[in-house]
Amino acid sequence: MEKENAASKYKQIKEDIVDDILSGIYEPGDKIPKQNEYAEFYNVSRLTVRRAIDDLVRKGILRTEKGKGTYVREIAKKAYSYRRLAGFSSNVISNEIKVHSKVINISEIKADVSLAKYLQIEKGKAVVVIERLRYGNDTCVAYQKSYFSKARVQSIDFEKENLNENSLYDVLRREAGIEMCYLDEHFRAIRANKQISGYFKIEEGDPILYVKRIAYDLNNVPIEYGKNYESSDVNGVWVRSISI
Repeated sequence: MEKENAASKYKQIKEDIVDDILSGIYEPGDKIPKQNEYAEFYNVSRLTVRRAIDDLVRKGILRTEKGKGTYVREIAKKAYSYRRLAGFSSNVISNEIKVHSKVINISEIKADVSLAKYLQIEKGKAVVVIERLRYGNDTCVAYQKSYFSKARVQSIDFEKENLNENSLYDVLRREAGIEMCYLDEHFRAIRANKQISGYFKIEEGDPILYVKRIAYDLNNVPIEYGKNYESSDVNGVWVRSISI
């Protein structure tokens, strides 16, 4: 029972720290309370508090300075503008965050019924698959899997493009004359499986944001079908509706 309570408090401490950051109680650069203050407030051991803080440090939300304390990192708040059609690289608006990607797979498959529907092609047609991990500084914040009809991108040799540093949408524009016009996206929370939890350095079963998207060109042709898995600790989606 004590172990279960410690695990529950550990997660509560993590969630409360993140909530305090998102609500503006702690801004990037601010020092958060000492571990013994959290331990006293939550009535837990410092070991439980340290586990929660160490986890947020691994995710890039907090940073520690020996002998000084624990601080909120720049990536933890307002790092992204969420102009999602511009792509990940263009969405990062902080100069203190180095953006890069790691391509983990470029391959070719045949479209099943689902892919054929999303990309509006015939079943069995060739589809290019690109999988990337997206980083802000050294923190993995997204795992993206993109599908393209090979017929629409056949002029591009993705293996020769530097997709670790370059925007995929810029490559499509430059090499194939494809200009993205709009996105349809569906957001929902899911639990991280073993593979994704390893990418994000979280526990298997922790919540993450799953985004299914279809990107269309100027002629309303679906160019990309994508599956995005995004770290949900600080990467929520903020929506502002304006009456005009």
